[in-house]
Amino acid sequence: MSLPEEISSFRHREFIFCFFFVLLFLIIFCAELSPVFAAVNGTDFEMERQEDAVITDFFSDCELSDATVRFEQPFENVSLVFTLSSEKKLLKSETFLLGPVKKGQEITRVLFWKIEDNFRKDRDSYKAQVLVKNGSQSISSRELSFSSRNPILSKLKLVDFSADSEKASVLMSLTSSASLRTIQAPEPGMVDLDLKLLSGTEILYSEKQKNIPITSTYYNVSYWPLLLEKDKNYTAFLKVHSHSPDITAAYISNFRAKEKVEIIDRDIDVDEYGASVTVVGKSQVPFDGIVRVVLMPEEGKVKVFEETADLLTSGKEDTVGIIWQGVPTGDYNVKIYVLNSEGEILDSHETVLRVFEPVAEASPAEESPAPGFFTIFGIFLCVGTLFVRKRE
Repeated sequence: MSLPEEISSFRHREFIFCFFFVLLFLIIFCAELSPVFAAVNGTDFEMERQEDAVITDFFSDCELSDATVRFEQPFENVSLVFTLSSEKKLLKSETFLLGPVKKGQEITRVLFWKIEDNFRKDRDSYKAQVLVKNGSQSISSRELSFSSRNPILSKLKLVDFSADSEKASVLMSLTSSASLRTIQAPEPGMVDLDLKLLSGTEILYSEKQKNIPITSTYYNVSYWPLLLEKDKNYTAFLKVHSHSPDITAAYISNFRAKEKVEIIDRDIDVDEYGASVTVVGKSQVPFDGIVRVVLMPEEGKVKVFEETADLLTSGKEDTVGIIWQGVPTGDYNVKIYVLNSEGEILDSHETVLRVFEPVAEASPAEESPAPGFFTIFGIFLCVGTLFVRKRE
């Protein structure tokens, strides 16, 4: 039988052992946890620093690269640096100087790599990077790798993407899988579209559409809401982002801005009195020109009539009226032209006219001769005679 002193001593030693065991466990646990906290804190610090400028969108392929940056703090001397490399070899570097930016400001820049074709054939993989700098200090960066082969949208097929002086149009369809025995209907696709109009690298217009369902065929037209400069080169840039699978592909369409108008055939009226011609603008290059109507008889002299049209842009109409008189009886071939200020024919229309009775030319009204001396004298004589008779 143990003595009370021995039991108390045993319990005391057991308490000390448990205390040191718990203390050792806490020391080891804290030692393991410290690097984690350090890493987390370092990440938080890095994220806090990176949040001064957030690169919300970055894309690149062999043709071009674009990046969108949102600034969470004001800066005085900001620049964007785009680089393209392959196999650790720098192929292209371009810097955009932005200068001062405000808090909350969002800036997008597009760069065309313009890589020689022989470079593209020799290399399969590329790495693109965008670096946001304030002075010499880097405040944000992002990079991605891609292949020289164009990405395939898998479920979707871009049938056509084209742009001109009036609009940009896109036509997409679903790709269907078929076997010898059965035909499986393709699953619907969901895409985001990002359209930009560029003059060089300057973004003139941007339009985004999110979560567009593609169930069979999708067609969309975007009309430019700004005026374009005649004979200037523009580029329409379209990014298509497929949700599933997560793939982004880019397409470009180049065009030279031109004046364009069309004659509305159903609104043409030609008779023995004159002609009425309606034209509609089909370009964001303002049209400045005339409507010309040519009457060509089987025999006799050709008659030409012209009238100035209104300034026209895309979707705007103008009805030009032309009046003629003294056109002889007979049959005429009528040719209608719309010409710009340089004399270039933009559209034309042909019809016929039969004049049964020509409309006589209006002769100027004969002016009544001014009252002469004797006329005025006679008037006064009559007035005087009546006045004398009344007094008698």
